[in-house]
Amino acid sequence: MTELMDVGGSMDATEDSVILDWLHLEYEEDGVRVSWDDIGEGICGDYDPDNPDDIPLLRFYVDIFQDGQWEEVEDASYCTQMPVATPVPILERALRYLHAEYKDALSGYPYSSVKRLGERLSWINPEQFEERNTKKGNAMYV
Repeated sequence: MTELMDVGGSMDATEDSVILDWLHLEYEEDGVRVSWDDIGEGICGDYDPDNPDDIPLLRFYVDIFQDGQWEEVEDASYCTQMPVATPVPILERALRYLHAEYKDALSGYPYSSVKRLGERLSWINPEQFEERNTKKGNAMYV
């Protein structure tokens, strides 16, 4: 089953971005679920609203459905370069990308590690998932 769900609060639109008042957005398909969570992280650890150079960032989590229940995948939860205020369409594209990356890597789970994959994916940022009007560019689509 393919599912993309916003399981949180409300959204307020502004000119530049969507301000999210939610704590969780997820995508699930073929027994693998990836989700965004705002757990109060910033550029250097905990988000510091008093630091004008800090921004709140999102963390992704990966779960796998095994033996009739959801289980968090070991070493598959990382803070990213995705600001909490990232527009929802970009977050949705990024979730689909994360799902595609993890789906194949989890074929040997729990006997194979996905730690290096998670470390690499922690560097994703909104610019990678912006829609482009040209065929050139490095936007990622899933």
